[in-house]
Amino acid sequence: MQLSILMRLSIFDFIFGPIAVLFGWLTSLLYTFFGNFGLAIIFLTIIVRGLTVPLNVRSAKAMMKQQALSNKQMEIKRKYADDKAKQDAELQKLFQENGISTFAGCFTPLLPILFLFPTYYIVRCPLQYIMGVSKSNISQIGEVLAIKSASADNISVINRLTTDAKAMSEVVNRGLIKLEQIPDMKFLGMDLGRTPAWNPAKIIKEPSIYVPLLIIPLLVLLTTVIQNMMMSSMRPEAKKLKEEKKRAKNNPAYNPPDDPAARTTKIMNLVMPAIMLVTTFAMPAAFGFYWIIGNLMGMLQQVLTYYMFNKPYEEKKKELEEQKKLAFKKNKQELAVETAGSGKNKKKK
Repeated sequence: MQLSILMRLSIFDFIFGPIAVLFGWLTSLLYTFFGNFGLAIIFLTIIVRGLTVPLNVRSAKAMMKQQALSNKQMEIKRKYADDKAKQDAELQKLFQENGISTFAGCFTPLLPILFLFPTYYIVRCPLQYIMGVSKSNISQIGEVLAIKSASADNISVINRLTTDAKAMSEVVNRGLIKLEQIPDMKFLGMDLGRTPAWNPAKIIKEPSIYVPLLIIPLLVLLTTVIQNMMMSSMRPEAKKLKEEKKRAKNNPAYNPPDDPAARTTKIMNLVMPAIMLVTTFAMPAAFGFYWIIGNLMGMLQQVLTYYMFNKPYEEKKKELEEQKKLAFKKNKQELAVETAGSGKNKKKK
């Protein structure tokens, strides 16, 4: 069992370790520049999320193309309703002919979640990844201070050194760490190295530390819910789905088409806030702080994407629908005139 755990950890390190090193190096530069851990996390988030903007734009374009082909998709689904394999093949062919990558649309929203793993490393091990203290030295500091698993969780070491002058003097005199390598984890009155507490007894014991930290889980929950709501309402097909729900409500006989993507999104909108809330109470506050800034960045990206792509697409679609209605009305009027004219000619004869 221990061997299997070690194997999983090594695979985890192999996949996300290099990204964590990159994130740590970048955060180190930002910390050196600003001299503030909170600001370093903010600008790390802005840079990382900023790099995903082109992918988000590509994903938005793919979704609009897919929405534009919705009628053809429905036609294929009706035509091959009894042959799932043929239906999937024809849909894939349709997407390829129109340059649509369904993989890009599915993968891009997962990037912020994937980036949480390397962030986990740097907020749990800032001495190693940000301040450049070797893993060997951290392990030795853990032995001196009788702290288990110090190399896997540097926060306990930082908290001990910043509150125990004797311990600080001992490890510095041994050459295991320098004073400038101990980061200041405080930001806006919050200690981002501490883990938010939900236990009232713990909060009452150290209110100056744990009361301010309660804002982190609350903001994580709030920003996650708001972002999910914005994501649902600003999707290219959001208006159509809303109309179908209204139609189904007014007409029980109407059976709206099944939308697996919408169903999955609804489940994620319920599950994700709960997962992040629980995680925030189990991790240093810096982790939740990173997620909050990421959510705010995500909201900004959604607004920009909506006004740059989705809204113009909706307006163009509405314009085309109005043109079709006018053309149909005009044809109907012309047909009525022709019918009336032919009726008069018959009467004359």
